[in-house]
This record gives sequence, C-alpha cells and structure tokens, in this order.
Amino acid sequence: MIFDYIPDGMMFGLLDNGIVLFGMYFGVDFEGWLAEKLGKESNPFLGAVVGATGSNAFSDGIAAAVDPSMQGMVYGIVLGCVTVMLFIPFAEKLRKKS
Repeated sequence: MIFDYIPDGMMFGLLDNGIVLFGMYFGVDFEGWLAEKLGKESNPFLGAVVGATGSNAFSDGIAAAVDPSMQGMVYGIVLGCVTVMLFIPFAEKLRKKS
C-alpha cells in the first residue's frame, strides 16, 4: 500500500494544506458574494480568516482520519481547531478598534 512508502505525517500535510488553500480562496469569494447579497461592505480579510480556519478544521479531521499515524487523534485535533475559531469575533473587534 502507498502508506508504507511515505513518511509518517506526509499524507496529513498534503491533505491538510491542500484543503486549506482551497478553503481560503473559497472563503474570500463566499464572503464577497454574501456581502453583495446582504447589501453590506465586503471584508475579504475576514472571509479569508473564516475560510482558512474553517477549512483547516475540516482538513485536519479528514487528513488525520486518512493518515495512519494520526488516526487516534481526529477528535482532539478538530476540537482544537474549532475552539480557536471561537476567538475570531474578538480578534475582529480588536482589529477594528486599531
């Protein structure tokens, strides 16, 4: 099987960053589309942050489930990623103040 010939964690890295890259671009596009529909000003930075962190949580879970060296850590990895996302509104308020 292919997993026997690649270093531990490589499958995780490939899936993780591949999905995050897609998610960051998707987040920017989705935020712009949503702002247009709601008649609000677009914030591509926020779209990129939410797109990247959301897709990171998803990609880490998928990558950990696929990579044999990470399979026992799926729940903790996803929970850690989602917990960090809870701080986005606070970081955005601090960013807007400065």
